[in-house]
Amino acid sequence: MKKVFMLLASLAVVFAMASCGKDKGGDDNLIDDGDGKTEENLHASLKGSEYYPIIMDAETFAKIEKKVAADLRPNDESSFLYVWNGYEGATAEGLNFYGVAGEYTSLSVANNAGWSGFGLNVITLLPNFDKIAKISGDYYLHFCYKGAAGVSHCVYPTWGGKEYRVSVGDGSKFEDNGNAYDFVNPISNNGKFVANEWNEYEIKISDTGIDFTAAPQEDKSTFGEGVKGNNIFCALSGGVAGTVINLDAVFFYKK
Repeated sequence: MKKVFMLLASLAVVFAMASCGKDKGGDDNLIDDGDGKTEENLHASLKGSEYYPIIMDAETFAKIEKKVAADLRPNDESSFLYVWNGYEGATAEGLNFYGVAGEYTSLSVANNAGWSGFGLNVITLLPNFDKIAKISGDYYLHFCYKGAAGVSHCVYPTWGGKEYRVSVGDGSKFEDNGNAYDFVNPISNNGKFVANEWNEYEIKISDTGIDFTAAPQEDKSTFGEGVKGNNIFCALSGGVAGTVINLDAVFFYKK
């Protein structure tokens, strides 16, 4: 599987700026905690502890920065968004999940792609890399997805050779190489998926069977002697041209 690295400023990440409307699930006051000393106005997902952000805008990050154990967001130095195949940048529309006029990841399957996939890969040069091993069974993977009706994607946390694949969206279960993956229900809207609006999901790490104390498996010696790496969050969208995946608020945390 050939990996093509796409810089943050390139097609892999698209910024969603302010628009005249708001998507359900996004509201400016969700992260507005005034002077930053109180959490009473924070969205519930931002009131936890020990955060490991993967996709998160800068304004929201600032609200929880003191609670961040390790910043996994792509930085072109020690955390990388690798597009393996088939994605191109899509036009991000509306506000992100937290109602901020900032970035979220929006990708579209390219023409004649055949298949599409990406992985967020972190290497041992990442500041606080060792803290990844502290992600235990009582942590959660939080993520938000927005997409069209009747369309499914596969997203999954992974580490040390293990992964936990689920389908998101609706319609048919996502299939890859003859395997179909069960849908995970959103925790928003009473567990029902709502097309073209932000849907919020959480997966408890104890349900995944992933052991984050496992040593990273990939040789990244091009970054220096002894450097290793590992994918930690991935997504697949199939090969139908124009299929769009929008992701935001992706992080591990402890409630």
